[in-house]
Amino acid sequence: METTPSAVRLFQITDSHCYASDDSRLTWTDMPIYPNLSLKAILAHLGGMAEGYNALLLTGDLAQEEIPATYQRVNALLNRFPLPVYTIPGNHDIPQMMQENLSGNVQMAEHVELGAWHLLLLDTHADGKPDGRLSEAQFERLEQHLSSIPEDHFVAIFMHHHPVPIESEWMDVMGLQQKTYFWQLVEHFPQVKVVFNGHIHQEFNGQYTYTDGRVVAVHGTPATCVQMKPVRKNIEFDHTQPAWRDIVLLADGRVETRVYYLPFVVEEEMVNSSNKCITHQLFGLYAG
Repeated sequence: METTPSAVRLFQITDSHCYASDDSRLTWTDMPIYPNLSLKAILAHLGGMAEGYNALLLTGDLAQEEIPATYQRVNALLNRFPLPVYTIPGNHDIPQMMQENLSGNVQMAEHVELGAWHLLLLDTHADGKPDGRLSEAQFERLEQHLSSIPEDHFVAIFMHHHPVPIESEWMDVMGLQQKTYFWQLVEHFPQVKVVFNGHIHQEFNGQYTYTDGRVVAVHGTPATCVQMKPVRKNIEFDHTQPAWRDIVLLADGRVETRVYYLPFVVEEEMVNSSNKCITHQLFGLYAG
């Protein structure tokens, strides 16, 4: 990917589905997934290549076990990361509990300005629902943020739920419910170049096209835990390598992005290994 001194470089990770205990196994799949350990492994990997990057974005579903101890554990891990961390809630999260237990290097920000680029982070969580909703207050703040951004600057929007269909029937019913209104609002602000989401546990690269030909790119990012097979009527689990998205926001408004996977699965045998060299290789300063 192209890199220049004025480019903004970001990591996006999503859907960690963590527990209070690192040895807890994900309960809604038969695959041997240990979410905390997968998150540790990917943070260790990204932390080792963070030089030249501006921030880490964590786009929701931090917790599977929605209790304060889970967010405290995630907060402890993220505060070891060498970059600022910006996060938003997903449908599995409790936003108020996040606010109360995330601190230090971890922020629930709405508007982050990095040079000519503005990151707008939206909360699509709706209590007790798997799909995404933006409250009236959220829409008002989004419009206020967009109205404040100079015409020669650029905007990247981050949200948990997907704002366009991804052609998986079971997942599309759980996307952002006010898609039409969202895109009608964005239409008035040509500074918006791209939307990044989580939630879908698979890679997606699409776009929203307006009648005048303007295109806004939409990118969905796989999880740090289990993945789902794309374009399916019903849920099917896929490989379990933790994933992240590399994002480069260029000074001329172009966006370059690619998804990467760790080259290994975090397995119970690796986790319980008495070989401290293996443990350090996997988790680095996150080994404890």
